[in-house]
Amino acid sequence: MRKFKRIMIILILHFCLFISVSCTAVEKPAKNGDLNISRGQYTVFIINNRIHTGIIIPVNTESLRVVSALKYFENFRYTDIGWGEETAYQDREDIYWHYVKAVLFPNPSVICIEGYNAIGDDFFSWCDFAVMLSLSAGQFIKLISFIENSLKKDQGNEVIITSKRHFNGMIFFKSVHRYHMFNTCNTWIARALQSSGLNISPFFVITAGQLYNEIKNLGTVLKPMK
Repeated sequence: MRKFKRIMIILILHFCLFISVSCTAVEKPAKNGDLNISRGQYTVFIINNRIHTGIIIPVNTESLRVVSALKYFENFRYTDIGWGEETAYQDREDIYWHYVKAVLFPNPSVICIEGYNAIGDDFFSWCDFAVMLSLSAGQFIKLISFIENSLKKDQGNEVIITSKRHFNGMIFFKSVHRYHMFNTCNTWIARALQSSGLNISPFFVITAGQLYNEIKNLGTVLKPMK
């Protein structure tokens, strides 16, 4: 009986690790050149590379006006925005325990924003999948409003910075949401896209594969998931 319990605990821990590693910060290589993005429409990208799922949005008049955290990224053209459990997303020490805790219990969360100046044809080579979505003006405003509403503010209505990396090119901000097994970074992105009016359901979107299946027919697949 004790042996059975030990096996079950090990299986649960491995499942927790599988779920949580898809929402961990990752360093990405810089690339040159821009994709041929049509003017007059708002283009965003959903990306994943196994341990990171993010949504790339342009830094423009609308996003700077709506998303208060983007005031720290005015010198960039794009931002990769992800969401995850507060400790596991930022702390690389004792990673295994952080992953388990992040999945088993509801925990505070943070939003990670990283700036880029170019999105080239080879930018997505490091990704496990990449999907390009074209949004109307109204859809884009709803999307970035969801991101803004996910940021936690202090008493002075200012975003709360928890840490910075890469010479302030990557900044973590406190979020209002709670992270747990059924509310991962993939769930958060699905909810963000649903809030913009896209035909997507965040219900039981936990893994990157489940998110990909929801969005692959909504836009242009730049790199399919294998």
